[in-house]
Amino acid sequence: MILALILTLICLIGAGFFKGRLDAIADEGVKTADWKKKYADPLLYSKNHWWYLGLYKPTYDERFPFSTTLLVFLTDSWHRNQFFMLRCLYSAIALGITGDPLIFAVLILIAFPIGLGVAFQISYLKKRLKIKTKRYELLCEITGDEPWDSQVTSVPEKQINDDELH
Repeated sequence: MILALILTLICLIGAGFFKGRLDAIADEGVKTADWKKKYADPLLYSKNHWWYLGLYKPTYDERFPFSTTLLVFLTDSWHRNQFFMLRCLYSAIALGITGDPLIFAVLILIAFPIGLGVAFQISYLKKRLKIKTKRYELLCEITGDEPWDSQVTSVPEKQINDDELH
């Protein structure tokens, strides 16, 4: 019990350390500059990526298989620090759930990342869809302005304007 508590505290301290690195990288502007490293060419639309078995289609051509998903932490320092921060948090949670090493590994490497990833995609897509409602389209026609073009997002590649893509 005491050992699990100490390990949980160590995991949370690790998560805090990596969260600090995430914020420092974002503040230094490195994240904005580095997001393109996961793509072969961030201005060319994606080709058919057989390794996703049709379950996912990256927007742009990936630099290497899974560079925008499973292996994104290998592409730049922001994603690497995010990977370690999340693994520390997952470990802290898993320590409170199980003592079995196999279940622990499944939780931190498969179950928790899938749960978080699915929730992220759903909430991100809902936000994007909400922005592009008829009300906003009407506002764009009246003002000649597109309010979502100036929106800042934590996903830099989503800030590319259509003009830059064509």
